[in-house]
Amino acid sequence: MQVKNVLFDFGDTLVQASPEYSQDTCLLCLVNSLARNSISVSLENVKRAYEAIYKEIHARNSLREVTYDVVLSRTLSLCGHFLNPSDKAIAEAAEAFMECWIQAKTMEKSVPSLLRTLRKKYSLGVVSNLAYSPAVRKTLERFGVANYFDAIIVSADVGWRKPSPKIFKKALKTMGIAASETVYVGDELDHDIEGAKKVGMHTILLKRPTTNMAASSVKPDVLMNEWKELPKAIQTLCKR
Repeated sequence: MQVKNVLFDFGDTLVQASPEYSQDTCLLCLVNSLARNSISVSLENVKRAYEAIYKEIHARNSLREVTYDVVLSRTLSLCGHFLNPSDKAIAEAAEAFMECWIQAKTMEKSVPSLLRTLRKKYSLGVVSNLAYSPAVRKTLERFGVANYFDAIIVSADVGWRKPSPKIFKKALKTMGIAASETVYVGDELDHDIEGAKKVGMHTILLKRPTTNMAASSVKPDVLMNEWKELPKAIQTLCKR
């Protein structure tokens, strides 16, 4: 087969959460932002409401994305503050949370140089599940790699989350590429590998310590244990 394009998952593939990351720290930035707009809520109440909203969203088992402005609007309603998702205070609170979240991301040292090398031969893209799309590009810009990608496709913009075929098809259409000539690299069997396979992409799984291959019937075309194995993994696919 011929590989012309390589698409990547974002979270836990291109970047990881720093060991020092704390959701409470990001929520505190959110609370402080709200206070600047004269909205007084405690960290404890926001945390309780925030977790309840996400628990409700996940319980629906739906692949429809709920954008972050809606999440925060509903979170605040549980705290007694009723704001429209488009409210300025919501937008500023979302940005405050996500700026903290962005700063808590890390990237393996080998990734930028590897992407730079791959960029010379392949079209590159990102397909990510995230309720707040600016955070993906801003994180990649922080590490100096955003310009290596021809497209950055985020579920918040598409309205559908992986493994829905719709988000993968959006990437193919945006980049004007064929699934049969595309490899998707991700760390989750059910979201990344299953979704990419549904639209006819070839797949490479970046195996993490928590990966449980026996827990899923989905199998990647190639398995790699670390980033430096990626060029060889792509070549393995090319020989098939």
